[in-house]
Amino acid sequence: MAPFLIPDDFRAFMKRVVRDLDAPGDAPKLLDGLDEYALRDETGHGGRIDGDAFRFTYLSPDGSGKWTVQLTEAAIRDIADGLLIEVMGERRELARTAPRPSKGQPLLIWGEYADDALVVRDRIDLIEALDALHALAQAGPRMLRMWSAADDQLAAVMRGDDCALYILESQHGYATSCGDASRTDSFELPDPAGGRLAVPYQDCVPWSIARNALLWFAERGDLGPEIRVEGRIPTGLLMMGDADRAAVLAGRAAPPRRVSRSSIRRPRTVSDEAIRPDTQHDPTLDEPLPAAAPLKVEELSAWARRLLELLHSRELIELGRVSLDEISYQLGGLLQAHGEEAQRSLDTAEWLANEIGAMRGIDKMFATGGDLQIALRRSRTG
Repeated sequence: MAPFLIPDDFRAFMKRVVRDLDAPGDAPKLLDGLDEYALRDETGHGGRIDGDAFRFTYLSPDGSGKWTVQLTEAAIRDIADGLLIEVMGERRELARTAPRPSKGQPLLIWGEYADDALVVRDRIDLIEALDALHALAQAGPRMLRMWSAADDQLAAVMRGDDCALYILESQHGYATSCGDASRTDSFELPDPAGGRLAVPYQDCVPWSIARNALLWFAERGDLGPEIRVEGRIPTGLLMMGDADRAAVLAGRAAPPRRVSRSSIRRPRTVSDEAIRPDTQHDPTLDEPLPAAAPLKVEELSAWARRLLELLHSRELIELGRVSLDEISYQLGGLLQAHGEEAQRSLDTAEWLANEIGAMRGIDKMFATGGDLQIALRRSRTG
């Protein structure tokens, strides 16, 4: 523990906390959920942790470290009123005195499913993945996380040809890219804490520059010479920096090591050709599906088994050491609820592919929604 001299911006944050504590209606409830992220500010975040105890995290303006302090409600009010100028706290240095050694290959994650990730083997793979994610960002905001070989970490938020870069951990601490200061608008997307992350266009740089910076970061752990940064970071992203690569991977299946095995595979892939050896387009997808009577449990299990065997024969799925009968029974329930619709709707097929990949006994699922639609139709009848 060390003395934390109350800076003006943290005092302003405490004034806002007091206003929320004293406000009628729903505002005080934000502080009653035992949530350290209940209140967020440009300077940090905090909330009630137990009874009269509150914990706040303050980010140093230069990005070199952060303070964690525990306060009572009385102390919060004294800070807000200017009566308390120092409290005890814990400081964590975010800037490092020396580079860390390599811990492996760079890692890219852009979603919660197992194949929404890539262990980067080389620069070509990284370029292909980044360009694919950029293409997806033309339709709406996308976020990706990247770890360098030395476990430096950043988050990138893309929308169209704009990209904001947020360094969560590096040798020099946290930082945010600086774009055109004359832009005053912003866009939003969900943040990791379950709220909404507002991304100012002032933080965005053109994609051509951001792409170079991401390639540089993967190898060196900083954004390179083309981008100016400031020592600040949105508090909605702060919690991401507390989880290193090992902690994040512990809660996920092993990430793919090839772009073609990830969820951003190219439009035509090896597996696409494997399941369609004679033609690039399966004409059965153009045929209307006849109305079908509800299947019995044993018929659903048989369909599920045929589907698994077809996907396995095409190397689109890897099965674990679980009885095929057990997996077929589980999958039969999914097919009963969504099998028919998935044959008609690509969105449903993609959702179903992800659900199958998350089932117990499925080690890896490589099939896309399009792959699954074809496989569902071909395995529907014995």
